[in-house]
Amino acid sequence: MLLAAVVIITLPHEHQLGLAKAVRSTVLAPVLRLQGGFYDMRLMSTRVEELRAERDSLAEYLLVLKDVEEENLRLRALMGLWERGTHRYLPANLYPTKRGGEVVARSFRLDVGGEEGVTADAPVIAPGGLVGVVRVTSGRQALGDFWTHPDFRVSAMTADGRIFGIIRPLGETPLLMRLDGAPYQVQLTRGTELVTSGMGGVFPRGIPIGRVTEATEAQAGWARSYQVRPLVYPEAVREVMVPVQRDSSEAMQDVWSPSASEGGADRE
Repeated sequence: MLLAAVVIITLPHEHQLGLAKAVRSTVLAPVLRLQGGFYDMRLMSTRVEELRAERDSLAEYLLVLKDVEEENLRLRALMGLWERGTHRYLPANLYPTKRGGEVVARSFRLDVGGEEGVTADAPVIAPGGLVGVVRVTSGRQALGDFWTHPDFRVSAMTADGRIFGIIRPLGETPLLMRLDGAPYQVQLTRGTELVTSGMGGVFPRGIPIGRVTEATEAQAGWARSYQVRPLVYPEAVREVMVPVQRDSSEAMQDVWSPSASEGGADRE
């Protein structure tokens, strides 16, 4: 090997170049191809990592855009509610407060309070309808209960004003309501719309509550109960409105767009 090296060194430069070219194209060709393959693999691996990073960044950006879009939709719906009403409303952010062991949130906190005119027993509403009620106010915050709270009650009626009853949460199924006290001689059909009746002096008349899904039981032949699907779920609402300087005897039908009730009351 040493002798071959000495011989190669003594050759003219052009012969050395030719010999080197011949060696690369024959003996070293597999080695050079393997080296080139390793280099290409490293480049591809680096590029794959770059593409993964770009993909993850894009996915994160799309999630942010989706959240922003959903928030804009909720805010536009809230503004539409505001513009249709004749009351004075105060917009607020709602923060659910769930205690340990609770399946669904039963209470909430608002970032507005007594300083802005919010009072206890004020209804809390969203574009879908009734969210809950304010229980306690302080300077710049208020605490309240969702309709899912066991103590929540609201006087309700069918949208046509013919049938009345009391709405409460259905305890064994936390995300459903129950209408009690409906007249026995009247059968409410599936899809019948229920709104606040205005009775009791807390909730103004006309706030959407939910729709009848099925009859549950008859009470000793004088009243019926129905399972009700709510129009607003606690986990789905974050922006709400609270009427201030309100008159509980004033109706609120003007806030929601008129819509025909899906179903009605049929005499037996």
